[in-house]
Amino acid sequence: MVPPSVDGKHTTKQPVGRRSCVSHTIHGSESFLMLTSTLVIGAAASTVVAVGVAMFTLIVLALVLLILAAKKQLVSSGLVKIMINDQKEISVPAGGKLLGALADAGIFVSSACGGGGTCAQCKVKVEEGGGDLLPTEEGHINKKEAAEGERLSCQVAVKQDMKVEVPPEAFDTKKWECTVRSNNNVATFIKEFVLELPEGEEVDFRAGGYIQIECPPHEIHYKDFDIEERFHPDWDQYKIWRYVSKVDEPVVRAYSMANYPGEKGIIMLNIRVASPPPRAPEGTPPGKMSSWIFSLKPGDKATISGPYGEFFIKDSKAEMVYIGGGAGMAPLRSHIFELFKRQKTDRKVSYWYGGRSARELFYVDHFRDIEKDFPNFQFNIALSEPAPEDNWEGYVGFIHQVLLDNYLKTHPAPEDIEYYICGPPMMNAAVFKMLDDLGVEPENIAYDDFGG
Repeated sequence: MVPPSVDGKHTTKQPVGRRSCVSHTIHGSESFLMLTSTLVIGAAASTVVAVGVAMFTLIVLALVLLILAAKKQLVSSGLVKIMINDQKEISVPAGGKLLGALADAGIFVSSACGGGGTCAQCKVKVEEGGGDLLPTEEGHINKKEAAEGERLSCQVAVKQDMKVEVPPEAFDTKKWECTVRSNNNVATFIKEFVLELPEGEEVDFRAGGYIQIECPPHEIHYKDFDIEERFHPDWDQYKIWRYVSKVDEPVVRAYSMANYPGEKGIIMLNIRVASPPPRAPEGTPPGKMSSWIFSLKPGDKATISGPYGEFFIKDSKAEMVYIGGGAGMAPLRSHIFELFKRQKTDRKVSYWYGGRSARELFYVDHFRDIEKDFPNFQFNIALSEPAPEDNWEGYVGFIHQVLLDNYLKTHPAPEDIEYYICGPPMMNAAVFKMLDDLGVEPENIAYDDFGG
């Protein structure tokens, strides 16, 4: 008789030995099934991962294609037309900047910073096709100018047909490859840099105008500069020889001309080397353009464009006072030579020039010669730190104070004089304050802000 199982089903007795064998067989089958399941699950998981990677890749590719398609829609390609001053139309490739597009067409808008968006000299009026004012322009263009369409041409992208208005003189600017005639120190840190224009070429400029000069990428070591022996003490003292100028891309800078229109066939500049200030952090780089110019020798080539300018002689009969220092000599010499060498003016003119010591003075004989020929001209010099060997008997002090104490204080109407100023920033600031204190109106003050 077979006893009932616990759950109501019948059970069958098995010999002990066979029972053990069946038990092992059952456990082995379970292990096999578990291993098989694991492998199947692993294979399935791998498949899922592979599919996921493939899907992710497809999504990324789709996004890339979408972005490229959008870019193609947003960024113009091919040629666009630019109408300039309602008188000239040019076709240029889309995608570049307006400043470069104009230059490629032979219309050179002034840009002393070379398109960096810092000098704000490349302003033009964009009447159509310029888009919105950019953040890089907001610091240079006020609300009134923006409403009138003023833009920085170096920042405006050429994406579509445009209508612009450029300064009229931009049509008269040209580009020349010049040859270095001479490059000599006239003061401790200033060179007289003279370029010869190509044969038969002239720069049709007005006294006080400027040109732009281009320099290539370079690595220049100051220790290789050709500096006259008499200027070495200061170069040694301030350790100027240790500097190296490394420039990876072309640079453009503006310099006022020291020659006047009657000195034909040349461009003469006064270049001050822009070495780091004495208390500048270690590693501060020297000036890119001035370093390159200081390295040039007779026979070397340099590319210029121009002429540009707005620091011109006013057409009036008012008395004129010139105030200068350092490399600010350049446009003031140009003015004064124009006045006396070419115009033979009868206006009353005085020139007040400041330097640290006698070693920093140059062109003195030029102005003394004019004094001899024209009783209506006077040249005055002040030294702020005359050296013992200078045996200086002239004015001592800063030029603005010397001018005030020795002329303007006793002048019956200093507010009626026309003032022409060019010098280092600190000198300019002191002169502006002095003139403001004297009640001189801004329209009687002209200055060439060369920045150092």
